[in-house]
Amino acid sequence: MGLLSTLESRATSQVMGPPRDPVVAEWFGMGSRSAAGVSVTGDTAMGVTAVFRAVSLRAQAIASLPLTVERNLSGGGHEPAPSHPLYDLLAWQPNKWQTSFEWREMMEGHFCLRGACYSEIISTGAKPVAELVPLHPDRVRPFRAPDGKLAFKYTPPHGDERVILQSEMFFMHLMSGDGVTPISPISLHREAIGLSLATEEHGARLFGNGARPGGLLKMAGRLKDGEAVKRLRESWNDTHGTVARSHRIGVLEDGMEWQQVGMNSEDAQFLETRQFQIAEIARIFGVPPHKLADLARSTNNNIEHQGIEWVTDTIRPQCVRYEQAMQRDLFYGRRTHSVMFDLDGLMRGDSKARSEYYSSALQNGHLSRNEVRKIEGFNASDAPGMDSYTVQLNMAAVGNVVNNKPKEPIAPVPEA
Repeated sequence: MGLLSTLESRATSQVMGPPRDPVVAEWFGMGSRSAAGVSVTGDTAMGVTAVFRAVSLRAQAIASLPLTVERNLSGGGHEPAPSHPLYDLLAWQPNKWQTSFEWREMMEGHFCLRGACYSEIISTGAKPVAELVPLHPDRVRPFRAPDGKLAFKYTPPHGDERVILQSEMFFMHLMSGDGVTPISPISLHREAIGLSLATEEHGARLFGNGARPGGLLKMAGRLKDGEAVKRLRESWNDTHGTVARSHRIGVLEDGMEWQQVGMNSEDAQFLETRQFQIAEIARIFGVPPHKLADLARSTNNNIEHQGIEWVTDTIRPQCVRYEQAMQRDLFYGRRTHSVMFDLDGLMRGDSKARSEYYSSALQNGHLSRNEVRKIEGFNASDAPGMDSYTVQLNMAAVGNVVNNKPKEPIAPVPEA
């Protein structure tokens, strides 16, 4: 069956759009070149150190969180379900060659740079979800199927194009204007990232020329032979044109003199531009500037609050996106089980904060000592009282207070 027949039988006719491959896009005049004159794609953007660090931080944070399948209880609440078929697949190994960490890191990296991530659901006779095989977003094109769901045209590196139905795909999309095509952060913010690439290239060229801008060789007369002008230029560049050749003594003849042109890097605010672009990239990816090594406006107090905002405003919403997408695509909307990220895993790096949290939890009766041991990765203890919930002895029960006044104490019995 050809591609057209497959499309007609499994979905609808494809919705054409601009080519996703940057090389093909250049052929059709739809390239991703920014106003700064550099090509900006998901791959080239990773050449910016701030982009690489921001994407790595988000991907590794999501990948490092404990991920479990929980059984939803009828009276509310939930409990771990390690015997569920999806438990090992999601928590440990979603396919034959990747760990859960590597798979989630890859998926989040795709999402940060392209605004979408995809994994094909591979089924077997015994398992509806036997593997999750990641697909590169540049090779996937979503479109609307006749039943109102999405379908995906996938172009593999080798072989024929094929259509993957929504029931055969685990996917996540960034916000979308039409509900089909996700927004690409790199495409939307091409100019900001292009400026960062351009300033890095400028810096490399600047120091490649001995940290000096171009200049002119002046003389009273003129060189009539064009070939002589070319030889003079090439000779000067060969002698003084790189860092290794900087500070050499130049010999000028026949009244010739050197005149520097252009502004130096301080006048052009080169370093300030690079610093500002770090803040721009931090805004794009929702990463606190101090995590990108920008400490210009950071203090010991506000770094702590920025760390909290990093979890509440960036990591937590993305975890909810994963949980709901997995519920939709892997559990097919059934509510008997749920996938849950444990955000407490982000506290592992701060022993003081963990200690204070556990102390409060034990004193106020919402964690037992064995539950604390489990969170910390220790085996449960069979010592007496380790599964009990405790409160402080000096806390009075509500029933012992009448009209906001304590009950009168019982008078002691007088001695005989």
